[in-house]
This record gives sequence, C-alpha cells and structure tokens, in this order.
Amino acid sequence: MRYRIEYTNKSRCDYVNSRNELLQKLKEKEDESIEDIRKIYKSGVTDSVMDNYKRYL
Repeated sequence: MRYRIEYTNKSRCDYVNSRNELLQKLKEKEDESIEDIRKIYKSGVTDSVMDNYKRYL
C-alpha cells in the first residue's frame, strides 16, 4: 500500500511504499508540519488516514 505525506506549506509531498516506511518517515520528521497522510489504493483513489497516525507525530 502506498502513502502520500502532505506538508503544510504545500511545496512538496513524500511518497512511501509501506506502513513500515511511513512510520520510519514520521520518526525522522523534519521541521515541517504534516497536514495530511493519505493512503493511495491501486485504483488511484485516496483516503485520509491522518487520524490513525496522529499518535506517531
């Protein structure tokens, strides 16, 4: 499953390929604040999963 991490300033977003990569990226979080984390399905549809990962921020 792919995830997209969107930052507050909207200048960029990061993509990760698994939940483990996502958790690692959140641990290494930069000074930028994260606005949203979206799960990307194979069909291209995205869902926000920010509520599930707020505890890791």
